[in-house]
Amino acid sequence: MRNLEVKAAAASLGSVRSRLRALEGATRHATLRQTDWYFRVPKGRLKLRQVGSRRDAELIAYLRPDRTSARTSEFQRLPSADAAGTRRLLERMLGLRGCVRKRREVWLYQNARIHLDTVEGVGRFIEIEVVATRGMAQARALMKELRDVLAISATDLIAGSYGELTAKRPT
Repeated sequence: MRNLEVKAAAASLGSVRSRLRALEGATRHATLRQTDWYFRVPKGRLKLRQVGSRRDAELIAYLRPDRTSARTSEFQRLPSADAAGTRRLLERMLGLRGCVRKRREVWLYQNARIHLDTVEGVGRFIEIEVVATRGMAQARALMKELRDVLAISATDLIAGSYGELTAKRPT
């Protein structure tokens, strides 16, 4: 699959939430606790995502440039019935790069997912993912609309993943 995405630091998720409530057609979909284990791979990123205390997980592989502007991400998702077993296998075969724990509030608007994330030990973030189901021109227009509505400035944008951010935090 293919999407267009941005990630931005947020001083307050409350103000972003208020803007989303005011956006006609935006709906709050879910609030989740997610744990992502990142593995060492020669190209792209590979993570195993577990939601809450569920036994199953989802393996997510993606290729995405590290830049702050809106970027295209190519990704593949694969369910795993055994999160612990999959994690052990990948850790032994590839090596663990890091672990990210977060609380994620998911909002939906047209063909976009807006994530309000509180990442343990790192901070608060907004992530916008526009699925390119209607072409890249529409995805770019919707991304611009959402960045404007949510007041995301260029200085708020972040290039890497939460995995890199947690690896950089002081111990």
